[in-house]
Amino acid sequence: MRTAPLLFVALGLGAARASGQDADIATQRMETGENNEDAAPEGIISRASGRPDHPRSLEEIVRSGYIRVLTRNNDTSFFIYRGHRMGFDYEVGKKLAQHLGIRVDMIITQGWAEMVPALLRGEGDVIAAEVTVTEDRQKQVLFAEPWARTREVVVWKEGTPPLRAPEDLSGKEVYVRRSATYFGTLAALNQKLAAVDKPPVVVRIVPEDQETDTILEGVSRGSIAYTVADDLLANIHAAYWDNLVMGPAISSERDVAWAVRPGDTKLRKVVDDLFRDLRRKPDFNVLRKKYFEAERSLRERKDRFYASETGTLSPYDPLLRKYAELHGFDWRLVAAQVYQESHFDPTRKSWVGALGLFQIMPATARGLGIKNPIDPEQSIRGGLKYMEQLSAHYKDVPDPIERYRFALAAYNSGFGHVDDARGLARRDGKDVTRWREVAPFVLKLSDRRVARRTRYGFCRGTEPVDYVRHIDERYTGYVQLVPLRKTAEAKRD
Repeated sequence: MRTAPLLFVALGLGAARASGQDADIATQRMETGENNEDAAPEGIISRASGRPDHPRSLEEIVRSGYIRVLTRNNDTSFFIYRGHRMGFDYEVGKKLAQHLGIRVDMIITQGWAEMVPALLRGEGDVIAAEVTVTEDRQKQVLFAEPWARTREVVVWKEGTPPLRAPEDLSGKEVYVRRSATYFGTLAALNQKLAAVDKPPVVVRIVPEDQETDTILEGVSRGSIAYTVADDLLANIHAAYWDNLVMGPAISSERDVAWAVRPGDTKLRKVVDDLFRDLRRKPDFNVLRKKYFEAERSLRERKDRFYASETGTLSPYDPLLRKYAELHGFDWRLVAAQVYQESHFDPTRKSWVGALGLFQIMPATARGLGIKNPIDPEQSIRGGLKYMEQLSAHYKDVPDPIERYRFALAAYNSGFGHVDDARGLARRDGKDVTRWREVAPFVLKLSDRRVARRTRYGFCRGTEPVDYVRHIDERYTGYVQLVPLRKTAEAKRD
């Protein structure tokens, strides 16, 4: 599975389809199950861009409006499927953010060796990645109460010589990551084997960016003879790849828990309270079944739209790439906008009559040369033609991503309100080429006393601000998991 190193993308604010379409918004949220859980309440509109410069207290986290969750890109923690962010730790992270009245940022790492330094530097606030609790790890972080227990088991493919006990691994090649607890378990096993004059296990190190699910797939295909995995993960993958055999346990049962910085007892208490609350409701068992027990769920999502393995977000990626490149846009940012508008459904029609992937009104569609709004290519071609027109209005904004953010706000609420907000921001000494400095003034347009002094008047400011934020956050997830260009294209350059 492809992963990226720690990636920090400067984010603006925004999200939710607006333009007065409140009924359509509610429908979309019910259909996706998102219910705006990762949104901050009105008034919390600041968002840091780049690396935080210090470890933050719980009070600082809440004031900032977001919590950073260090995780991994795999089948259970965090992944993107058909453009939609998913994963056990992502969903619990959203609930944690909702509990605090803020929103969540998922930061992908390449394993424990990267997570801990990032946590201690303040690049993340909490670790959530099906981490097992060990004595060594307890010296590095402060663990929350465990939410599960697991043990390490040997896994092989049917037809491979079977094992009855851990000692049967003597002389066998076993593939694991060095940073995984499995490596330490095998080292301890080798000490026992040496004590009885048996050959050691031959431990083969795989790259840190190879997740356990990727290694298990290698076992299923026959390229790897043996590996070790937590049975929490091995169970669901053995159900998916039915030629996998789960063998003997080579460790005792261990707790699985989230972690915070040493001494951060306030944040740990919040995490503990969240899990206790979840266990009292059906939510927790529903999530566990969804990601750790539901064979059908894993089978359904292991297709060409499993973004981290295929680089594919939707059936319309070739069209999005083609027309985004024509206008100099990042196709993943365009894809995030299309998902927000239509969830990649070209037949979607809003309650006000907007149609197609870009949800363009019929009159606007005619002006853009769109004869059939539900035709994917016409909708993408016309939608990006419109986004180009909007972007041109902000030619004074040098950064192309920032310029697209302003264009998104205008797409949602019109030039006039965005220009009014920029005027207010300029008079306040803000940098009007940065969306996050203008967004608070868009929100001020909801105050009729402020709006009365502007050219275009009142605007329900939360709508364009939310619209940009949701697209921006989804784009951040896409950037971490999906390359801008396919490998062949990159090599040609």
